[in-house]
Amino acid sequence: MKKKIPDKNLLSKPEKKMADLEKADEELRNLEETYRLSFEQVSDVIFILDTNLRILSMSPSVETNLGYHPVEFVGKPFARIKNVMDPGCFAQASTKLASILEGKTVDPSDYIIFAKDGTLRHIETNATPVVKNGRLFCIVCVARDITRRKRMEESLLSERNFSQTIVESMPGLFFVLDEQGKFLHWNDHLKIMTEYSDTEIRERLFTDIRPESQKGAVMEHIREIFRLGEFSWEAEMIFKDGTRKIFRLHVKRMYYEGQACIVGTGMDITDQKRAENDLKRFAENLQDANIALRVLMQQRDEDQKDMEEKLQANVNDLVIPYLKKLKQADLEERHKNHLQMLEHNLREILSPFMKNLHAAHANLTSREIQIMDLIKQGKNNKEIAAMLNASLKTVETHRNHIRKKLNLVNAGVNLRSCLLSVS
Repeated sequence: MKKKIPDKNLLSKPEKKMADLEKADEELRNLEETYRLSFEQVSDVIFILDTNLRILSMSPSVETNLGYHPVEFVGKPFARIKNVMDPGCFAQASTKLASILEGKTVDPSDYIIFAKDGTLRHIETNATPVVKNGRLFCIVCVARDITRRKRMEESLLSERNFSQTIVESMPGLFFVLDEQGKFLHWNDHLKIMTEYSDTEIRERLFTDIRPESQKGAVMEHIREIFRLGEFSWEAEMIFKDGTRKIFRLHVKRMYYEGQACIVGTGMDITDQKRAENDLKRFAENLQDANIALRVLMQQRDEDQKDMEEKLQANVNDLVIPYLKKLKQADLEERHKNHLQMLEHNLREILSPFMKNLHAAHANLTSREIQIMDLIKQGKNNKEIAAMLNASLKTVETHRNHIRKKLNLVNAGVNLRSCLLSVS
């Protein structure tokens, strides 16, 4: 009986399968090594939970990011994280994990974690379910430290809120316009003053709140601002109810949300302009009143001069002639002196000397004025005493009072010379 020789193909199949298995095993080991290296080198924190929410593994990066060692978490329930997580955030994370266990998809979430050194960290976590054979196998969670980004966002938000607060607290208008004069941004004060809603302002141009006759000039101003970069002027604005007000506008070219635009402020100067106009009219009226007053004073001076001339003429024509006749009569010497004094005093009353004297020294008595007049005529104390029927001591006392009232005490000035200089 002839012996059968084994088929070479049949002998090679087990060997081939063994070689394929060895190759697959090597590839799997390579993949595992690649995964391990990736797992250890990744900067984000990666941890895996089983269906009982027990932590199966955690990447070494947890120590770099938060200061904890992986062994502090591996093999422990997810509740262990409660000790390092904000209570509100832990409750939120637990709810999301429960949703994943129910087969639901959840969005990434931001949580607050306390690092080992006590600092607060913002962590963005994305949880992904791993399903095998239609059943949940595990949950892979990737946590990224976004503290720096969060702080930048908070800083930007704080600056934005600060800027918005400044804009809203401004007493006047604030607005941003594009090149066509369309409103891009505005403050509440603009809404309050114009009585337009946000929607109405958004649909309007800057020219819509300006007088019809000035719209062309407004667009020219806008073009000029884009060319020069800055511009200031006074402008009239018309509001929703037809009210007209005058504003002092100051605008500047800048970029807002990536496009060239105009940023402007406006202060209501309506009351100021009204006050300026009232003051101008008052000044004009005052000027007219001053002119009228000067005319009246000039007329008064002329009338006074005319009256003095008439009084002088009347005294000369109606009084002096009779005094002259009395002087020719046979009178006693004492009466002749009195008559001479009467004539002289009448003339002096009408002279500038008496006017100047009364104006400068209104506190002089009538007797002192009499004595001053006689001194000016060159009379000595004895003669004056005889003419006034007074004692010599009384005349000397009056002379001293006169010198005192004329500020001539110890001045070394002759009284008669002083009186003559006044006349």
